[in-house]
Amino acid sequence: MRGALLLGLVLAFAAHLQAQLLPKAVVLDSGRVFVRAPFASCHASTVCQTAEGDLLVAFFGGSWEGCQDVCVWLCRKPAGAAVWSQPVCVANGFVDSATQHPCWNPVLYKLPGRKGELMLFYKTGVFIPEWVGHVMRSGDGGRTWSAPETLADGLLGPIKNKPLQVGRRLIAPSSTEPAWKPHFEVSANRGRSWRRVGVPCDSSILAIQPAILQLGADSLMALCRTKNGFLAQALSADGGLHWQEMVLTNIPNNNSGIDAVTLSSGWYAMVYTPLGLTPGSEFGPRSPLVLAVSADGEHWHQLLTLESQPGEYSYPSIVEGCDGSLHIVYTFQRKQIKYAHVRME
Repeated sequence: MRGALLLGLVLAFAAHLQAQLLPKAVVLDSGRVFVRAPFASCHASTVCQTAEGDLLVAFFGGSWEGCQDVCVWLCRKPAGAAVWSQPVCVANGFVDSATQHPCWNPVLYKLPGRKGELMLFYKTGVFIPEWVGHVMRSGDGGRTWSAPETLADGLLGPIKNKPLQVGRRLIAPSSTEPAWKPHFEVSANRGRSWRRVGVPCDSSILAIQPAILQLGADSLMALCRTKNGFLAQALSADGGLHWQEMVLTNIPNNNSGIDAVTLSSGWYAMVYTPLGLTPGSEFGPRSPLVLAVSADGEHWHQLLTLESQPGEYSYPSIVEGCDGSLHIVYTFQRKQIKYAHVRME
């Protein structure tokens, strides 16, 4: 009895000490990205910061997800500005002069380097299994974009979350449906060509939409959304060229999208819905939405609740800004994109 009591006190003290060491999250700004829009519904936002310090948010919008008129839209918040620009269509899904396909899941990414070339990945297709991957490029901070490049057969680009540069390689986290299996697409020439890298995964684990954390120089961790009630995890020891078998973690997940980022401070940050699935269900409520941090990628501590009311607050995207603060965007009730600017102290 005394031993158990002593152990309980030690664990309680350790938890208290760890809580004291956790960073604090201070919300610097929060609000909706646009006021009016020429579409009825929007979803799947992505955020990046340009070399000049502007913030860009892209998302798909149209009558409803999967409708023919769904395009990729872009909003800009210039450095130091208080408001965002109105949405501008940057990709309309036309595969020829007469046929328009719905656009899906854009992903913005700024290539490392002084020039900061931007890449905008997205998918087109009437049905998810028929998706075709595309990428556009910008050398002027997203003011103008190249014509869409169609990715090679079997490649989709980053499926929801941003790529990660590891050495000279660009690792794009991807996945396929309806198989619900993750994979990675690797480029050694700044995204001019890619090769596909698989992830060993038991058939009982149904996982998509990886988010990549960098644990060390070549040590990576991918966390995936699943239909299994918990996030799934895979590790790589060689910079994403090979992956260990995917396993389930003890982090609850109710089949809602996540995003995660490695911070310059050494912490890891993740935005997700901390709920598991109820027996017999395939999806769970997409609320609450929280910001959590981890020192090792395994143990997560919730710092901030972004949304707690009933509704859909989903598909978060998170990046670390040039000043070390966090920029977060997510779907707000399928009618808006919400933005939060958070400083870690």
